[in-house]
Parts: sequence; C-alpha cells; structure tokens
Amino acid sequence: MQQTLEDFFKVVRSAGVKVSVADSIETSKAVQLVGYANRGILKDTLALSLAKTLDEKNTLNECFDQYFSFNTFKKDALIEETETASAIASEPPEPAAEYNGELELAKILLQHDKAKLAQSMKKAAREANITDIWLFTQKGINTRKIMNKMGLNELNSEIAQLASGDCPAERALAGQLRSGQKYLFEEVRNFVEQQLAMYGKTASQNIHESFLKESRLSNIEKRDFEVMVKIVRKMAKRLSSIHSKKRKRQDRGHLDFRKTLRQNMAYDGAMFKIYWKSKVIDKPRILALCDISPSVASYSRFLLLFLYSLSDVLDRIDTSVFTNSLIDVNDIFERFPVQQAIEKISHDYGMGGSDYGSTLLDLKKDYLEHVDNKTTVIILGDARNNNLAPQTEVMKLLYQRAKRVIWLNPEHKNFWGTGDSEMLAYKPYCHIVKQCNSINQLEKILDDILKASAQKA
Repeated sequence: MQQTLEDFFKVVRSAGVKVSVADSIETSKAVQLVGYANRGILKDTLALSLAKTLDEKNTLNECFDQYFSFNTFKKDALIEETETASAIASEPPEPAAEYNGELELAKILLQHDKAKLAQSMKKAAREANITDIWLFTQKGINTRKIMNKMGLNELNSEIAQLASGDCPAERALAGQLRSGQKYLFEEVRNFVEQQLAMYGKTASQNIHESFLKESRLSNIEKRDFEVMVKIVRKMAKRLSSIHSKKRKRQDRGHLDFRKTLRQNMAYDGAMFKIYWKSKVIDKPRILALCDISPSVASYSRFLLLFLYSLSDVLDRIDTSVFTNSLIDVNDIFERFPVQQAIEKISHDYGMGGSDYGSTLLDLKKDYLEHVDNKTTVIILGDARNNNLAPQTEVMKLLYQRAKRVIWLNPEHKNFWGTGDSEMLAYKPYCHIVKQCNSINQLEKILDDILKASAQKA
C-alpha cells in the first residue's frame, strides 16, 4: 500500500501542490494510523496532512477522487465482447474447447475475471514505470509496455497456435482470446489516458507556458490571453516577493553606536537594546510611455499589465499612451481594474499611425517638469515615426533630467534605423535600449530595474 501512497504523492505534485520528503513521511505515518478502509477518513487525513491553503485542499480532493476512483474494467464488457465475437465466428457457434495451456493471461481472459485483469494491469504498469508518463505522445508506447508486461507476445503465440489447427473448438477458443485481447487493449489504453490526466497535466501546462513565455507577444492568440495574464501575474508576484524583502535590509555588520547609547541611557550604560544601521531601498518611480498603435499595441498591453502587477515594489506608476499625441491614462487605471483599464485604453485611443515627434513635444509641455533624478522613464515603441520630425532635442532633455531612460523596442535590432525608424537617433539619449518582444525578456528587464533601485547611491 505504501507504493500506492507514493504514486498518489506523484499525482499531487503533478497537480502543482508541493509535497516535501518530510510531508510524505508524516502523511505516511498518519495513513498507517487511519488505514485505507474508510474512504472519507482517508481523504480527510490526506488533505489535512498535505494541504496548506484552501486551494491546495480543493486540488487534493480532486486528485483523491481521480486517483482512488478508477472504474478500470467496465462491468460485463468482457463477457459481452467475447460472446458477441463467438456468435459472429460461426453459424451455429461451435463450443469452445477447454483451455489446457499454461498462459495465465489467457486463463484470466477466458474466465472473464475483471478483478485479476485489473490487478495484473496495475502490476504491469508499476513495472513499466507508467507513473512517469508526462506527454500525450507517450500514450501509445506506454499502452504497449503494459500489454507486453502482461504477456501480449505470449498471448499472440497462443492464439496463433490454436487458430492453426483443424479443430473447430480450438479455433472458436482462439476467436474468444482475440476478442479478449481487443477488449484488454481498449481498457489498458483507457487506463493510460487516466494516468496521463493525473501525472501529465502540469507537465503539459508547463511546456505550453514555456512556449508562450518565449513567443513574440504579437503572435499570442486570443485563446491564450487568459493564460498569459496568469503567467504575467505569477512572474510579477515572484519579482515582488524577491524585491520587497530587499527594500529594507538590516546591515548587521554596522552597529549604530549613537542610537544604541542614546536608547540605553536609562539603564546606566548597560546595553539592553542593540541597534544596527539599516539602509532603506527606495521604490522606483516609473513614468511609462506606451505606443498603442496597432503595430505594437500587444507589447504595450503586457508591459502595463506587468507594471501594475508590481505595484507593491514600485513607488508610483504614471502612465501615458500615444499614437500621435500623448494621453494621460492614470485616471482610467484608478477607476477600473487593470485588465479592464487596458482594454478600455486600447479601444478608446489605439487607432492611427505613430508620431513620436509630436508625442515628445507633448511630453516637454505637460510632463517634463515632473521628471527628476528619482524617475525611471520606460518608453515602449518601435520608434517608427512615419518620416515625421523626430524632435530628438526633447529626448536629450529627458535624458538629462531622469534617473534613467529605458527604451523597449519590440523590433529586432537589425531593423533599427531602417525605413522610417528613428531608433538610432533616439538611442544616444537613452540609458538602456533593449529589444523586447517576449514575456521572458520583459521580466528580465523589469527585474534589472528593481535591482538597480536597490543599489547604493
């Protein structure tokens, strides 16, 4: 039964619930105490031992119902299959000869013993390491592995020998075994699919997510948008967790001598309380300028989603969008949830060709005075200006006033400066210029921004 429990731990892990070695040991001890006889008690014991949150409890309950509720062999299906085959084999059906062979699988099939078939199949699955199945492409090979472990080759030889003779009864017996073999194949395949549903869910999901993380954001299909939102939020949560811990750190190597003496004067100099110097890491202040023209709108969408998901570790986010003029959209983000705000902004302002020169003049007139040495400016756009005046002098002023100017361009570097691209004209007035067209690239860039804010002045 311990192997059964170990396999259940694999199912739970594949569903995304962390089960440490210590967890598995303690849970095994608990299960030994309650036993397997009472299904409800067993289920509650596993949930109490392994689940750390309500979501994990729900996941564990689903895994339990799936793992311990196999209807491995359909009731009377084997009997119906073999009887139908016998009826079709001859008119009238010849009585089958008594099977005198030594092959255990043949005996079980002819006896219609579903319990022994299930037992044999699960034993074969364990010997074939069927719990290591992760991908749908493994279904066929794992079905064949189990069948071979159960004695498929020997069964084929037995059927061939019985069918080769002149005895009608033996040929009828061979027909029954063929029907049993067909039935067994269907049930083993069904079992493998069940295993894949349990063990392969997370693996398939991770493969798909990895693909989406590396894909160009402009190629993301609508059906994957919700998945992308979850990925972004997960990434943002990880970055927030890392960098929030760094915002205020105790530097234990430096004693704050003055504060320690001052606070301990009431104790006649006895050092009851020790105070250490600490450094406070400022949260970055972000000014985001996003091109939302059709060519780059999808990139801006995910940058904004990422930024607003990092609100815990950002001091302030000011957001403006543009095509041919700069539009302040902070009020929209204040009135609507992030996703809804992004949709509204794209719908209301996302039409027309880009005019970076006009946008920069708007920046100079309405925003530049608010930019200081604590402001990180992030510009997302392809810098394609439709052959209009680039107004690079404004970029120079921005470069001089801001802490950093970071330009994220979704186009490949080889295309910068070609056609109507002004990227090479703007590049000297940026502290950082990065090609950025995937979620992985965006995560790395934002991580670098947060790391830079933590550095000592």
